[in-house]
Amino acid sequence: MSKQGYLSLPPRDSSALNPPRNIQRRRISLRILSVLISICIFVSLYQHYRFVGSNILHFDEPTGGEASSDFSWESITPQESFEFVPCFASFQCARLSVPLNWNVTAEERVDGPRAAIAVIKLPAKVPVTDPRYGGPILLNPGGPGESGVFQTLGDGKSLQSILDHSSEPGSPESGSLSGKYFDILSFDPRGVNNTTPSLECFIDAFNQQAWLLGLPDYGLLWHSETTIGMEWAKAEALGASCSYGEGDHGILHYLNTAQTVEDMLQIVEKHGKWRALEAAKLLSAAEYADQETKRQVIRRTAYRPGKELIQYWGMSYGTIIGSTFAAMHPDRVGRLVIDGVVDPADHYAGAWLTQLQDSDMIISKHCEYCFQAGPEECPLYTGTSPADVEARFTSILATLEQNPIAIPLAPSLDGVSSGPAIVTYGDLHLKLLSGMYFPFAMAEKLFEILLAVESRNTSSPALLEIVSQKQAILNPYATGPAPYVSGFGPFQAISCMDSGGPTDLTREEFNEFVAILHSQGRWISRSWARNKLVCLGYTAPPAWRPSLSFERQEWANTSHPLLIIGNSHDTVTPIRNARRVSTLFPGSVVLQQNSQGHCSHSIPSLCTAQVVKKYFQTGELPHEGAICEPAVRPFIGCTEGEAAGRGECIFSTPEETRLWETMVDLADPFGLRS
Repeated sequence: MSKQGYLSLPPRDSSALNPPRNIQRRRISLRILSVLISICIFVSLYQHYRFVGSNILHFDEPTGGEASSDFSWESITPQESFEFVPCFASFQCARLSVPLNWNVTAEERVDGPRAAIAVIKLPAKVPVTDPRYGGPILLNPGGPGESGVFQTLGDGKSLQSILDHSSEPGSPESGSLSGKYFDILSFDPRGVNNTTPSLECFIDAFNQQAWLLGLPDYGLLWHSETTIGMEWAKAEALGASCSYGEGDHGILHYLNTAQTVEDMLQIVEKHGKWRALEAAKLLSAAEYADQETKRQVIRRTAYRPGKELIQYWGMSYGTIIGSTFAAMHPDRVGRLVIDGVVDPADHYAGAWLTQLQDSDMIISKHCEYCFQAGPEECPLYTGTSPADVEARFTSILATLEQNPIAIPLAPSLDGVSSGPAIVTYGDLHLKLLSGMYFPFAMAEKLFEILLAVESRNTSSPALLEIVSQKQAILNPYATGPAPYVSGFGPFQAISCMDSGGPTDLTREEFNEFVAILHSQGRWISRSWARNKLVCLGYTAPPAWRPSLSFERQEWANTSHPLLIIGNSHDTVTPIRNARRVSTLFPGSVVLQQNSQGHCSHSIPSLCTAQVVKKYFQTGELPHEGAICEPAVRPFIGCTEGEAAGRGECIFSTPEETRLWETMVDLADPFGLRS
């Protein structure tokens, strides 16, 4: 719940963001830190995560191309049907006009205020007339508040590579016509990034940056009533600011998940209509000697009003969207994967009590892998036991909390002077969260940083990098419009509207909540506790909130069973959530990935990739109790294939190699292994 993930997104107009890939990676790592500083702890990762999520993140935005350099969302006129235009070199974009409120009469939907949903598509590798065309697979990276547009720009090609038939359409190995090739399609939900009306919580970039500078160090949370009072007041101020000026046509009261689900259904419907029109256009431009073949194409691509089925892969908070869609429209499910499952009953109740139960085990397992790998692979190895490694880990963080490290004025890694500065517990908390969310990319790096902290070497590259990253982010002279950051309004607003609006939470209840949360997960509870404050400052409930409790099975069977995925130890979505949600949807199956981190992509697993591919290709589910092992573990290295360096594996077949490379790209939002 990219994330719910660690995602700080670029400004709404992304047309200027086309840096080289290595520069992108560095910038994205800074964006992740920026969000981590905020309260946006649900990743998506998918964005990635990259959900943080995205999530979460790695946005491999294409470079070059006239469409990429000239494109702006404002240039697209919102339409009630899909009219895609080229964007970002190899993608297609559209703005779909939808009713601001779906819970009104048909006449009011037509004549009333509307929203414009920003939609992006990576087209399938075959045309819609090809029998192998599999239609669109919708994505959502998490949050709430993360951008599906940027998830698709960053991860769309990798995800398409996983889901498509194994061979390229024109290759000799492409095989029979049964293999499918999919569009990858996503959108910015209401209140998010490029979708309008925008949720405006800050007047400009300066005020938003000043807000960021005023956030306390995580080491100060929640030890005193004074700090709690400051956080309480800041939450009230942010909520009231997001509510300010919201009239009948504002987005705030219409941006909850149920409204977004109806937008998704409209996307599915309108894409079905687009498919039929596109097929007719292609058929009119081609000569068909075989009229029967032409008739087959027409039948296969025909628009089916009210019967178009969704294909969806949602992660973290995206699982709330997925489970809500399945509950509200069970007859419209074609394929639906929820990965890193949030408990919908807890989410809609605003309880925030079913997320951290397995989080501490991630650190325990990493310490176990460290001990197994030995001193040559793990810098915190003690030679005694995994418990001693964990004790050393804990001691370093506890010492830093009481004794921040003073960094004098000194050259930074890029030759620019930095300092004076300090390295605090809060700085390490962000690295800790990154290591727990993205262990493939960050677990080993985290232990290396902790070793530098333990030595308190003020000239160590690890500490200077932390200072450099902080100074790159904190720019109190920012000007222009406020850039989009999911943790500064959208996350709180969507969460609050989902739980019903204004809260009567008291300080005493919040203190009790903090204590419970700390008992569930000592490492993440400090940052996670802020989520309980999301409704402070808001003054009105959502315009519409369906009465779905998700406490028991209360809807019809879905038209196709769900695939539900959970890691053995997930940072904020324990696998028990996956198992409980499975009981709400008869026929669904839980796939357990025996790894640590947030959502299945956080550690490469060829097994999981193959299961998901088969599900979208054929509808086949794994057997009950299925468990997929990861292909690699922190410190230990490859568990499949042959090791070719630290965390690098060699596989015997081209398909396994391709999957490995794709999964590595998804699991490495920081670009550390590039």
